[in-house]
Amino acid sequence: MKKKRNYIARYLLLVLPLMFINLNAQEEVDPLETARLAKSAAEKAQAEAEAATEAAIQSAATKAASQARENAVQARKDAEAKKIADAEAAEAKKQADAEAVEEAELDALAKAAGDEARKKIAQELGLEIEDEPETATEEVEVAEEVEVAEEVEELAVKEELGFSVGVAPSIGLVKGATFTNVPMGVTLVITTPYGFKLGPLDFTISAAFGGYQGEFEEEAFNPSIMGVGGNLTLANFVFAEGHAGIVGEGPGIRGFAGVSLEYLMKKGLGLPVNILVGGEGFISTNMAGAGNASGWGGLGVRLDYDF
Repeated sequence: MKKKRNYIARYLLLVLPLMFINLNAQEEVDPLETARLAKSAAEKAQAEAEAATEAAIQSAATKAASQARENAVQARKDAEAKKIADAEAAEAKKQADAEAVEEAELDALAKAAGDEARKKIAQELGLEIEDEPETATEEVEVAEEVEVAEEVEELAVKEELGFSVGVAPSIGLVKGATFTNVPMGVTLVITTPYGFKLGPLDFTISAAFGGYQGEFEEEAFNPSIMGVGGNLTLANFVFAEGHAGIVGEGPGIRGFAGVSLEYLMKKGLGLPVNILVGGEGFISTNMAGAGNASGWGGLGVRLDYDF
């Protein structure tokens, strides 16, 4: 028994130091391992952080490059659009300038023609007119035009229209007792540039001359007409014309009313002529020289030419 106890004691003396050494070594190894693991984790975290930073930088660079490309494309489109707009604006300005020059030339020609026509009329009537002084500036010309426009109700020369000559054949439809057959013939109408406004109507002075062939109980009777008057026009479409003077052998009147095709002929077709269609009538207080009042009427068509 005593020998057994000695054996156990020796065993313990041998094992306990070894266990102590082992535990002490274990305590010394754990901090080193911990440090190594921490360093490894730090290096891994740093690598991951660097990778994340690189990815972020790459994403930002890609986005910036894409935005720069879009901005460049839009800038190019804007430059092309501006170039086209500038070209269109330049062409429009060029066209407007050409039209302005053309209008100015037409206005100058119309004014010159009106001045010449006024001088001729004044010479024929034995009147003296003073030449209009040349204005020093465009403002004076505009002021004169406004002043003339405010006095449109006064008798004035329509310089922009000038003279016109019209030939009006007439197809007789009704007649008085003086005629066995309805007279047929032609009336020549000379329209002057003189006129004035009556509210919405334009009145223009004109003269009429004509000759007609008629018959009374198989005897030829050819009345002539000569008169002075004018015509009223509404909106360059509806007109009424009258001349007082000699019809046949005594005082009488001539009337002509209907529609004017001036807008279609001049504005639409650009022709220097006008066509008037309507009813035409003649009345005299002494048609045949025997004190007999009579007259006739029919359909009239007139062709006017401006000059």
